[in-house]
Amino acid sequence: MIKENQHMFTDKEDIKENYIVSSLVRGLKILSTFTVKRPALKVSEIAELAELDQATVFRFVYTLERLGYLVREEDTKRYRQGVRMLTLSLPAREGITVREVALQYMAELSKKTNETVKLSILDRTDVVMVAVVEVPDKLVYRTPIGHRSPVYCTAAGKAILAFQPVETWDAVIPLIDFTPRTEFTITDPQKFRECLMETREQGYATQDGEQILGLSALAAPIFDNNGKVAGGINISGLTIHFLEQGKPKGLIDELVNCAKTISEKLGYAPELFE
Repeated sequence: MIKENQHMFTDKEDIKENYIVSSLVRGLKILSTFTVKRPALKVSEIAELAELDQATVFRFVYTLERLGYLVREEDTKRYRQGVRMLTLSLPAREGITVREVALQYMAELSKKTNETVKLSILDRTDVVMVAVVEVPDKLVYRTPIGHRSPVYCTAAGKAILAFQPVETWDAVIPLIDFTPRTEFTITDPQKFRECLMETREQGYATQDGEQILGLSALAAPIFDNNGKVAGGINISGLTIHFLEQGKPKGLIDELVNCAKTISEKLGYAPELFE
């Protein structure tokens, strides 16, 4: 069920209730019942999902249809979102880039964890770093913007590739030159597939001395409004820092939450793809 004000108001302490237009809230709840896996709905189904009575839903649906935001299938009596819904969202979509959105939250994550935070995107068999927030005066392995790293031995590479369709795995993995960078590097394609599956299941990727001995990293994927992987953020630093008591669990939680926040700011709504 779509609960009252769900996904619409997150900072309730900043909201003056008397400013809220209740009819607009109901209309948006109705539009939010449509998802990628529920593209067409009857009035009764919309009413159940939005937790509104059918008479109210019918009036809203009729209005939205007349305005072009919904269309009715005559044969099934179901409604779908109209083309006008797409044009309504285009300005927001065109104005968002991963790097612009991510930098603020990367800085917050770096401050919380006292570790370097990087943003990378996938380019065939490599990941390319497009943004970085470093800890001042802290000894780390520094890489410049635009630096390319192999997808198979980096946390960011694993995190980004793991959440791609398996067909993408099939296309990318045969192209990878699994050259061992250290004694811990994964060099077997099948083991790399297993690593990607594990990454997908747990929601984040790890790397412990696979690219450079003594350096470790954690990474999580970022999704765009279409549910596709837009990139990945990772926390990286000296392995000795990652082995401090209780730190890995705390780093993982902070990292995953940061990736989720950036994804939401990009327009990603996981419930639309359930």
